[in-house]
Amino acid sequence: MENNTKRREWVKNAIIIFLAVMLLLTFFSNTIMNYSLPEVSAQYVRGGTLSEQIRGSGTVEASQSYDVKISETRTIASVDVKVGDEIEKGATLFTLEDKESAELDEAKKTLESEQQKLEDLQLDYDKALLKTGVDYSKENLSISNQEDDIKLAKDDLSKLSDYQAAYEKAKNKTKDYENAVKDLEEQLAAFGSEDYASLGSGYYNQISSAKTAMESAEKSKGKTEEKIKEYESDIASGGNQDAINAAKKAIDDKLLEIEQATDNMMMETDFDKQLSYQQSIDRMKLELSHLQEDYNDAMSQSSTYSRNMQLLNAEKTTLDIRTKEYDNKKKKYDDTLAAVKAELKDKQKSAQDMYSEAKAEEDELAKKADKTVEEAEEEIRKMERALAEAKIDLELKQRQDAQTAGENSLDMKDKQSKIADQKKLISDCEENIKKLEEKSIGAKIPAQVGGKITEINVVAGEEAEAQKTVAKIEMSEKGYSLEMTVTTEQAKKVKIGDEAEIQYFWYGDASATLQSIATDSQNPSKNKILKFAVKGDVTPGQNLQLAMGSKGQNYEVIVPNSAIREDNNGKFVLSVVAKSSPLGNRYVAERVDVDILASDDTSSAVSGAISGSEFIITTSTKPIEAGMQVRLVE
Repeated sequence: MENNTKRREWVKNAIIIFLAVMLLLTFFSNTIMNYSLPEVSAQYVRGGTLSEQIRGSGTVEASQSYDVKISETRTIASVDVKVGDEIEKGATLFTLEDKESAELDEAKKTLESEQQKLEDLQLDYDKALLKTGVDYSKENLSISNQEDDIKLAKDDLSKLSDYQAAYEKAKNKTKDYENAVKDLEEQLAAFGSEDYASLGSGYYNQISSAKTAMESAEKSKGKTEEKIKEYESDIASGGNQDAINAAKKAIDDKLLEIEQATDNMMMETDFDKQLSYQQSIDRMKLELSHLQEDYNDAMSQSSTYSRNMQLLNAEKTTLDIRTKEYDNKKKKYDDTLAAVKAELKDKQKSAQDMYSEAKAEEDELAKKADKTVEEAEEEIRKMERALAEAKIDLELKQRQDAQTAGENSLDMKDKQSKIADQKKLISDCEENIKKLEEKSIGAKIPAQVGGKITEINVVAGEEAEAQKTVAKIEMSEKGYSLEMTVTTEQAKKVKIGDEAEIQYFWYGDASATLQSIATDSQNPSKNKILKFAVKGDVTPGQNLQLAMGSKGQNYEVIVPNSAIREDNNGKFVLSVVAKSSPLGNRYVAERVDVDILASDDTSSAVSGAISGSEFIITTSTKPIEAGMQVRLVE
């Protein structure tokens, strides 16, 4: 009994120990796993106002500055200006000591060296004159030409059938152009017989319209002349002056309508529209005849001599108008004939030129096609035999010449060229020495521009090196500039000419205008440099804070820029989602696709499958992806 009791106690203790061990293992495994997970920072999305503004700073600089340099190494006798001085163009900046410069000494040494080189080259050339070479360029050129001729002949042989086919096409083409020339000659002959219908409907309609307008004007003129004769024969008759004037005005208005319709018809190229205009003109002419009858009736009712005289004078005025109208229509008719004739002549000349080109092409192809394959092959064999003989002759000549002449004479031409170049170099050295000697006495360094001295890099008694900047002049009249570095995305939101706001500026009035947008050479893939033209109460070296962009706008969802991620599927954020488990809550990153509505330096307004209550991941200690388990910062 006691043994059974002990056994039960042992089993009980073993179970307790096992459960305790399992509990410890579970706790530590959960803790170890938590510490191995990426640690993330997150925050809730918010709504509010966002301004797409670009902010930055830069240092004011003069738009242009001038570097003062001397052309040779000289000792500075005195410095005649100081930093901050405002100077005018031509003012003395430095006085130099009266002694030869290092460049003058070096130039004289260089001259001696180059003169010695010339003597060596001349001696080498004189020795080479004792030897002569042989020129084979003529023979080589002849061989090269023969090879080219053989190549062309073989090419022509391979294309002989093509030449013959092309020749047949060229003959047909020439015939077509010849017929075109003849057709145009026949059309031009129509101007003598006035058979304009043979020119085709296009030209015929133009001429007919112009002729119809001219004939209509001629008839109107004739009727007016007849009317004048009637008034002159019956001058004693009279009529109501108001009625006469009204009838006369109606006639003039109708004549103007006819003239405008006729002009429109002449400018119209569509036949149907021309016919419509002609019908309208005929109708208006009928109305005109009725108006003239009304006018005649009004005249017949006049009972005073003076009124009849006025009407007669008015009709004479109308005659002048009708005469001018007729002259204009006659001129338009003549101009139309001349224009059509000139166009046909141009076409004839163009057709003649194309015929001449086609004929020349036909003649050229006739030469290439006017032989048999056998004849062409025999010509090539003869040319190849002649080429082989020419090569053998050249080889024999080269062997004979090699035995009687040295090879050293081949560089004679190169030696002559080197001697000529050396003489030119010596001449340049002498000219340079002359200029340096002129500068060595009483030399002063004047200001080439006016402005403010901002930098002096030498002192009296110091030797200034050639082409080294000894002073800098700020050309303040050229204005000021400022550069600011921004991202490529920010640069897309501004344009040249935009005004920037200068912030925290209490020194007076100033403005900054965007002048250019350039790629940042330090980081060309990500950054741009904005250059501003600055005006107002600023000084070089002053740092300015600038802001550009639109005013603020309200958005429902705003997230930090650090929370926005992007892959091949677009932009997204990762939200933290809590999921329950037996050991407590687990936090998982879930993807939420978004679109960017607006951005500033720190935040972006977004839209998408996002409600506004998400807990968005902003940073993490390790790279994370959607679906991964994470732990929050303590």
